[in-house]
Amino acid sequence: MSQQAIYLAMSGLNATMDRMTAATNNLANASTTAFKAQQPVFQAKPYYGQGLADRVEVTTAEQSADFRPGPIDQTGRSLDAAVNGQGWFAVQAADGSTALTRDGSFSLSSTGVLQTNTGNPVLGRGGAPITLPPLQNITIGEDGTISGVPVGSPATQIATLNRIMLVNPPTSSLTRRSDGLFQSQAGQPTPDASVKLQIGALEGSNANPVGLMMSMIENSRLFQMQTELVHQVLGQGQGQSSPLTLT
Repeated sequence: MSQQAIYLAMSGLNATMDRMTAATNNLANASTTAFKAQQPVFQAKPYYGQGLADRVEVTTAEQSADFRPGPIDQTGRSLDAAVNGQGWFAVQAADGSTALTRDGSFSLSSTGVLQTNTGNPVLGRGGAPITLPPLQNITIGEDGTISGVPVGSPATQIATLNRIMLVNPPTSSLTRRSDGLFQSQAGQPTPDASVKLQIGALEGSNANPVGLMMSMIENSRLFQMQTELVHQVLGQGQGQSSPLTLT
């Protein structure tokens, strides 16, 4: 019985530590543009072998995400765009694959490539990176259409140059990549005309600092309880007995 109690407590300690790690990371990204809070998903896995028929291990099966939109902050910057409601910007990851982000803080590289603040090229027509000619000014429409006045042209000569690839795959198919971007497991995402943008604005993080602080306090108390349970059972196994106290 003592071994089972220790085992259960240790399994709970591991799960609590994973929750605390996720909460700490979320709190650190509470001001990161368009950050989606981590949500560890736990799974019970039985042990197999002689004498272990009643043992079940709790492990973190995956790190899911909270896909609720974050608050929209007005910036007034022409190259800032926030997704209104559901949807994603398609960008090119470092490995050349198509990845997804909701961070619409864009800029132009020295070669005219439209890119995110982390340097990922934004994809446009045909799923290719958007490269723009030298422009006097540039505007982005709510449907992702990019327009501008080429250098040397009259101010009234506005040209339509490209269109940002906006997609909306089911969130159930999305996984977070190691680079912080997301990718769809349902195949190559396709443009979705229903996705609309709010220009001159950025989406904030959906991590709630107050809620995260409360979660960390609760997890700390749970961790203390589980630790004291292990100490109590170990003490009983050595012929000692001490009450379990919580603060």
